[in-house]
Amino acid sequence: MSIDPIHIFRKTWGTYQKVISNNLMFHREFTSAVRDMFATRPGLLNVIDLGCGDAAHIGEMLDPGQVAEYCGCDLSPYALDVARINLEPFGISAKLLCREMIAIMREAQENHFDLVYSSFALHHLPIEGKQEFFRECRRILRQKGCVILVDVMREEGTARPEYLDGYTGAVATEWMALTPYEREQVQEHIRNCDFPETPTVLQSLAKNAGLNSCRRLEKRTWHEAWCFQEEDPAGNNLQDEAL
Repeated sequence: MSIDPIHIFRKTWGTYQKVISNNLMFHREFTSAVRDMFATRPGLLNVIDLGCGDAAHIGEMLDPGQVAEYCGCDLSPYALDVARINLEPFGISAKLLCREMIAIMREAQENHFDLVYSSFALHHLPIEGKQEFFRECRRILRQKGCVILVDVMREEGTARPEYLDGYTGAVATEWMALTPYEREQVQEHIRNCDFPETPTVLQSLAKNAGLNSCRRLEKRTWHEAWCFQEEDPAGNNLQDEAL
């Protein structure tokens, strides 16, 4: 019988909040890396946040004065209710959608967003879905816009079974902030729903879509943050301006 990843995610929402609060997946480091990248970025940003959860991370990465428009999507209605509260300091009319992220991207306006952000969501998709993700990113991004992808990734040359054994083993022995039952929940989710690619594969998918500039922002064990964007012949990429 197939396992519904949406059902598992909803069932483990409280556990995931403990994972974040205890920094077990290095959310703090990734948030800091993205914030540093955008610290000196001029102008207002149109942001689409795919798999936004409760959107608490946006307030830690971007100041309210940096965001002109925000669109977030997630599969948890509860998370989106919390997101509405967390986005109030931005003073904008945020659009929050309880739908699958590729469907949202297909309907998004062309050349509209400055930032496509996705955290720990893309690895749930099959390879074809990941390729469509990058194609749609390229279509909806403005010139000098970028994709920030935070996700789990396999080490180069490591097959999925080896990744699963390594990650679930680390959860069992190192994630002591969780109860034994919660650690079992996480391991179940990983084994049934994690289909990560290597960084090389993700770079290839991005380049297939025309996002030829690929740069790692941070790496912590299997968790990595990358920036993807179109190359600018003048050499004035967003990442160059920000760093």
